[in-house]
Amino acid sequence: MATQGIVGAWFALADPLTGNVLKDTAGLDTTGVYFADGHTNATAEGLTQVQFANLSGTVTPGYANNKQKRASKGTAYPTAQVTFLDLEFSAQQKLLGMVSDGKGGYTEGNTTQPVYALFKSQSLDKSFNIYYALTNAHVTTGNKTWGTNNQNEVDANDELTFNSKSPIKDSMFNGKSFKVYSSADTGFDEKAMMAEVFPGYTAIAGA
Repeated sequence: MATQGIVGAWFALADPLTGNVLKDTAGLDTTGVYFADGHTNATAEGLTQVQFANLSGTVTPGYANNKQKRASKGTAYPTAQVTFLDLEFSAQQKLLGMVSDGKGGYTEGNTTQPVYALFKSQSLDKSFNIYYALTNAHVTTGNKTWGTNNQNEVDANDELTFNSKSPIKDSMFNGKSFKVYSSADTGFDEKAMMAEVFPGYTAIAGA
């Protein structure tokens, strides 16, 4: 269905063995779940575009006697190419699996860091919300171009790609790499969704 705008996005680092979110200094936030909507060093933090790809598995036709007799459907492993107006620096490095030297420097890690991602949009009349969740994703970044200021400020925004994989916890999302939610569904429960997308997450009381 059609949607409008980007309401927000949440991210978390996952333990590659247990699948639970990493919290405090090991993760992105005290609770483990990071809402990208303005932090101390990135007050304009947020998303300007999310482009989802590969939301359906590839269908391969089978032919016999000059006819298509059957078709097999592959498993979908979607990606989300995300453009940020801004993203807090240390959160970005952790999402990318970069390793800190403890002195302000970061180098590329030898392994990928599992990441959970939840993106939120809304219906055209803003009466309900639509969510896309990717599990066990690794995050990559492409080229970066800086430009000199002239009469105007020249910004260089961040682009990250979230590449989903099969879930760490076999029971998650029925073993699939992504899941969609709608708050219009009579059975929708936001807290249950957050607990499913971010295993081990506990919301702060009153939040």
